[in-house]
Amino acid sequence: MQRDRSVQLDVHPDVYAPAEDTFLLLSAVDAKKGERALEMGCGSGIISLHMAKAGALVTAVDTDERAVTATRNSAVMNGLEVRTVLSDLFSEVKGKFHLIVFNPPYLRGEVLGSQDLCWAGGGDGVRLTARFLGQARDHLEPGGRILLLISDDMEPDALESALKDWSVETVARQTLFFEELRVLRLTL
Repeated sequence: MQRDRSVQLDVHPDVYAPAEDTFLLLSAVDAKKGERALEMGCGSGIISLHMAKAGALVTAVDTDERAVTATRNSAVMNGLEVRTVLSDLFSEVKGKFHLIVFNPPYLRGEVLGSQDLCWAGGGDGVRLTARFLGQARDHLEPGGRILLLISDDMEPDALESALKDWSVETVARQTLFFEELRVLRLTL
């Protein structure tokens, strides 16, 4: 999928705005027409919108009602169909998907306020990612794939443990001044 930033976004000041990590993940997204695709933690919804533009049947999920509303509004502004769901990971998500995309909170730190939900991945940076991977297998079509953004700030042993049941391939990477980001393609 191209790094096309041509979609219009309904920007909310308290919703995670697209940044380097978002655009790296977007560069790896390979949604195809007719595939069922899910964006976990949709934030601004930019990845969901691009998957919908590619013809995928998209579900966008977030724990923050403002993100769900912003994504829904952005889809309408762009004339795209995106189903939005307010959910803690897969708790309210039904069905299976060919593609699941997730840019989790991956920096080491604890959630102290609602703004921290966007970046704080727990003491090891992997807490939410591990929960996600434990639930994702039940929502992945046979032969499906997950695109997961990770950071070298994540505790390596905790990340390795979370990924132990998955086949892992690095499909994109970017070095920033303080960390390296990678996009992993995960399959069972």
